[in-house]
Amino acid sequence: MDAYDYIVVGAGISGMTSALLLAKYGHKVALVEAFALPGPTVRGFSRQGVHFETGIHLIGGLGEGDPLDIYFKHLEIRDELVNIPFKEDGCDCFRFEKKNIQVCLPYGYERVHRTLEKAFPSEKKAIGKYLERIRNIFNSSAFLNFDLDFSHDDLAHKETESLREYLDSLTDNQELKDLFCCHTLLYGTSPDQAMLSTHALVAGSYFLSSHTIEGGGKALVNAYLKQLQKHGVDIFCGKKVIRINHDIDKNFKSLVLDGGDELRSKICIWSAHPASMLSCTEDGAFRPVFKRRINELQETVSALILFGIATTPVETLQGRNIYLWPGSDYSKVLSGKTEMTENAIFLSAGQTLGSKGRQSITAIMPCNFDRFSKWKDSGLCNRPQEYINFKVKLMSKFEKQVFSRCPELNNNVKFVDMATPLTLRDYTLSPYGSMYGAAHTMSQYNPLPATKINGLLLAGQSIVAPGVMGAVVSAYLTCGFICGHEKLHEELRCIYNA
Repeated sequence: MDAYDYIVVGAGISGMTSALLLAKYGHKVALVEAFALPGPTVRGFSRQGVHFETGIHLIGGLGEGDPLDIYFKHLEIRDELVNIPFKEDGCDCFRFEKKNIQVCLPYGYERVHRTLEKAFPSEKKAIGKYLERIRNIFNSSAFLNFDLDFSHDDLAHKETESLREYLDSLTDNQELKDLFCCHTLLYGTSPDQAMLSTHALVAGSYFLSSHTIEGGGKALVNAYLKQLQKHGVDIFCGKKVIRINHDIDKNFKSLVLDGGDELRSKICIWSAHPASMLSCTEDGAFRPVFKRRINELQETVSALILFGIATTPVETLQGRNIYLWPGSDYSKVLSGKTEMTENAIFLSAGQTLGSKGRQSITAIMPCNFDRFSKWKDSGLCNRPQEYINFKVKLMSKFEKQVFSRCPELNNNVKFVDMATPLTLRDYTLSPYGSMYGAAHTMSQYNPLPATKINGLLLAGQSIVAPGVMGAVVSAYLTCGFICGHEKLHEELRCIYNA
């Protein structure tokens, strides 16, 4: 039996951040990952010599002095990363397909303001109020604004207003509201359910700055691994947790991995999906009401993801993403049950490094897990032929939608594979293949880090907020209960003010 000061389960962004943060303070840390390599949903994959991104299509708040930049400097991984900025004059191009109009949102609040006023000259008052509110909410969190003193009040669920309610109070212009809501596609919760605060944390990060990283998600994972190895973190990959042990007083004792290895510690951080934790605990470890709450957490939508190769780089996707918007209702789109012709499509291009000028193209469309539930008992390597046939037909339909609605890709892109909600389920280990874990909505209280097993803590984007920044902040939140929130915050502040 191996003994550690701390054990972290799940080697995604939140798990690697937690393990590295604890190890930096001299603690002996174990990091456990069910897949063969760390960062399985972030590192991407290659087909035919071209690398495809699976988690890093756009990173907000990574500009010099921005929150994610400060966190990465504190983790000592920033120097390993080379930023690639998106187009200053428009990095998120939103296409109103029915009117054949495109508005390209830049980054930088002043540029965003000017762009929106030019596109909607009669809505200057609404635009000004919206941007001011987003910035104020973003800057009111001590996890994002290091000039503020840390307060545990930041952890409270105080939201009383949904995104839709707020936008309806600003304007009757549906096209402007649709544009304001475009980032809901990047955190998977419809405007009527999304908390205005969650929206502000996501949209606000992109209004600050928008980048990708040279080498993409794989480079980010490698930067983490270099520091994890430097600080002596033991990484157990290809090891699934099968049991969580605790004593009679419900103090955490150890984890048992498939294969029989047992890792002992007094504290464990579970950064995988919270539902996966329940299957590892014995009856009575948690009260039925807690188990029901976790099992019934509303999930963010799943997706169909097309992966294609462009023979030559697609000009309209250089330094920007495209949102194809057919004028549907976000609630229907983010239910994942909309017909393809009325569904939104997010398009992104990868880098051309080492691919002989060829470029990866990714198309993402919300899709409900229910369409694939008949094959829910299958795994990555044992899908039945019926599923394969269905996937091929669906892929063909998706391709036609992409080519007809984004003609720039015609005669240049060949789609080579597609992920379905089953694929996402098996890689994210979320029950229904959710892209961003449990949803942060008006109607549900997501679990806080502490659990009823003393020393067993939760982290991950289901706890705080979705995306890279949400996962990093979640790790700092959870580790703050171990290391001290004020201590961590003061260290971040010193870097910010340096």
